Amino acid sequence: MDVQIWSIDPVKMAYAEHTGPYNEIGAAWEKLCAWAGPAGHFNATTRFYGVFYDDPATVEPQKLRSEACITVGADVPASADINVRDFQGGKYAVAVHLGPYEKLVDSWSEFYGSWLPGSGMDMGQGPCMEQYMNDPMTTKPEHLVTLLLLPLK
Repeated sequence: MDVQIWSIDPVKMAYAEHTGPYNEIGAAWEKLCAWAGPAGHFNATTRFYGVFYDDPATVEPQKLRSEACITVGADVPASADINVRDFQGGKYAVAVHLGPYEKLVDSWSEFYGSWLPGSGMDMGQGPCMEQYMNDPMTTKPEHLVTLLLLPLK
């Protein structure tokens, strides 16, 4: 696994919360996009992230917490269903997953199980994230590119 260490800049994010199995976060994405599209919050610089708070090996699937997130401008207010927060940024280990989202668990397992223990680095306090580099609605699953972001101390 090819891993790079990046410093990620702070950014403002709008997000929809999801509780349940990580592979069922689609409803949160639908809610977020239904809000963002008509409000004009998508542009050429918008980035898309999934944020994951719990370890699925230790937390039962119905209690897993995650968020569907997009970057937004500084003046974007929250709404009834969409929250807004400042993401602090920081030091992250970054790996690339190529292919279908259904295989992300394999890449995360290698990242945690092989790379992290052998890296000599310690995981930081923040949640892990995925940055989605292309649109799953217009990209074949085998061509999807996802950055895996693991916070470091």
